[in-house]
Amino acid sequence: MRIVSLLPAATDIVAELGLADRLVGRTHECDWPPRAVASVPVVTGADLDQETLSSREISDAVGGSAHSGSSLYTLDTEALAALRPDVVLTQDLCDVCAVSYERVSRTVRLLDADTRVLSLEPRTLDDVLDCLVTVGTVLGVRESAELRRAELRARLERVREGTAGRQRPRVVAIEWLDPLWPAG
Repeated sequence: MRIVSLLPAATDIVAELGLADRLVGRTHECDWPPRAVASVPVVTGADLDQETLSSREISDAVGGSAHSGSSLYTLDTEALAALRPDVVLTQDLCDVCAVSYERVSRTVRLLDADTRVLSLEPRTLDDVLDCLVTVGTVLGVRESAELRRAELRARLERVREGTAGRQRPRVVAIEWLDPLWPAG
């Protein structure tokens, strides 16, 4: 099975399932686990120079006429075609956060191959754990994916038990600093 991951989280899931050696393509943002992805070809790029622009400049560019909320990322369609993936892992939650699902689907339809596009769209922690099984099923390792999900749920339960009765800290999750944008 030849896998292309267009999401760092999907790459993590593939590695968690013990299938990192089947990755044949990844995004420019996939950097974990380092040994597993270092030699995997990159098939995406950033449209903006995110290294030199400030948070505000990126936000203005995304909302401005250049992008109008569209994806900031490019997809190297020739490289993707050359990799002949069986599965492409992506998302359809946010067109600004990754290569757009529409672009990925359109590109895969043009490939002369039987490539499956799997969109991961978790919205809760349980959904994230369920993604392990979804991906595991598609990649032919459903049983081990279900076992790993059970292990992770048990780990979370141990944390809940270990922290029961303790004062909970107040936490805010910030997705973007300027302008301030809460996550979720």
